[in-house]
Amino acid sequence: MKLIKTATSICGSYGNGSRLTVSVYTQVTRPQLDQFFSFYTLGEVINFEGIQDGINNTNYFVETTQGSFVLTLFETLTVNELPHFMGLLSHLVKHQLPSPSHQPDRQGQVLRELNSKPAALFNRLSGITTTSPSIEQCWQVGRQLAALHRCTQDYDFPVKNNNDLEGCQQQLNKIHERLSATDLALIKDELLFQTINHSNMLPQGVIHGDLFRDNVLFVDNQLSGLLDFYSASTGALLFDLAITANDWCCENGAINTDKLAALLAAYQSLRPLEALEKNHWQIQLRAAALRFWLSRLEHQLYPRPGDVIQLKDPLFFKQLLQLHRQHLD
Repeated sequence: MKLIKTATSICGSYGNGSRLTVSVYTQVTRPQLDQFFSFYTLGEVINFEGIQDGINNTNYFVETTQGSFVLTLFETLTVNELPHFMGLLSHLVKHQLPSPSHQPDRQGQVLRELNSKPAALFNRLSGITTTSPSIEQCWQVGRQLAALHRCTQDYDFPVKNNNDLEGCQQQLNKIHERLSATDLALIKDELLFQTINHSNMLPQGVIHGDLFRDNVLFVDNQLSGLLDFYSASTGALLFDLAITANDWCCENGAINTDKLAALLAAYQSLRPLEALEKNHWQIQLRAAALRFWLSRLEHQLYPRPGDVIQLKDPLFFKQLLQLHRQHLD
């Protein structure tokens, strides 16, 4: 099976759909921030602002007399779960992946508490995100994703992928009563297809799980940062590649085959796909589209309270799923 196929058009703007969801769920005041930074040797706070990117955590840019940092308050992960993610970030930095490095406090701890939430500080990486990636940028993203998969191939990361078929079914169970009959039928049919075609033999490893355009930084067209590893888990590497391709290689309502070819070629220059993975490529593209359609439907139907609500549009991934479903061979 060829990995790249010409796709017909779908409605929508670009792979990310509507722009970013709130990330300021927990407000932090200047006195609270000053007290928090007193436990570090990172200088005095000059100014700070909430970051309107992300879905799961509260994030602030903080500028001090010694540099620029990102403060993250973890809204869903617990103090027992977070050491796994802190350890993964340390591993990535050690292997020279452009990922955030957590900043220890005076006692060498990387996690503290702020407003009754676990919190951590990270160096602020240089660069900006892109909403319209070039072919070269898609190539770089594919290469970096393969580098991530390679450098963690022997890394023990005991976090289960909750966005697998079981997770999708749980999300559907939560929202099914509020769906249209048409959407419910489509989701159920796709879940059946995925169940029938599921394989436990696909190569497994650490996956980013959310390598969208808003989680990658560029400086002068060169990739400078990979962000937001809090959806990371152990899962099928091909699923991670499909998530990335669905976002980076879709523009003007269609799959850009040149961008997809660049992303796949770059990925395989470091980690060639196995025959089974090539056979499951279209299946995983569909699985990735289903996963994000369901999660965005859940966020839309059951929004969490926050400072600014700009929900990502679930319609894009519905249409992308329908696009992928046209290739039934």
